[in-house]
Amino acid sequence: MTTSPDSWPSTGFPAADRMREHIVPVLGPDIARRLRAFRTGTLYVDAPLGRAFLAWLIDVVVVWGLALALGVAVFVASSTPDRATGAAVITIVALVVLPFLYGWCYRNGRALGGLLTGTRLVREADGGRIGWGKAGWAMAVRALFVPFLLLSLFDTGGDTFSTVRTSIDDTGTRRLRAAGYHRIS
Repeated sequence: MTTSPDSWPSTGFPAADRMREHIVPVLGPDIARRLRAFRTGTLYVDAPLGRAFLAWLIDVVVVWGLALALGVAVFVASSTPDRATGAAVITIVALVVLPFLYGWCYRNGRALGGLLTGTRLVREADGGRIGWGKAGWAMAVRALFVPFLLLSLFDTGGDTFSTVRTSIDDTGTRRLRAAGYHRIS
């Protein structure tokens, strides 16, 4: 089903909204529909909700899976009577520490979930890299507060959740820029 550019979400910049009709013949309606602009006026292609969610899910499974594997390893390796308590403590500590370590291993805003889904987590304000210090916090939010992230998917635009970061379609954004669309003029 194809919709007209008039029914697509606004980028927040009228000039970008008018650009959509020029982008459709070059890059297609899907990319034109997902065209957005950072607050600086730089254009990007928003990641489809399903791919952004899948990236989050992959990262959460990696972090939780590693934490649970550490807990199971401690349980199996220990011969003390309170080995279940020790395994539970290790699992909880790992759930707090691992998201930070995993987030700090980001390469250019892309953890394993981003690499597998072709998305990139960037700063909402200007599309810049998250940076080493904030990447750990971003992953901690993803891994530890997943229920809140799921609720934010159903947020109706209120100020309940403020967005500092957004997921972009890496390939679509590169195609957009290769076609000569960089910024709102």
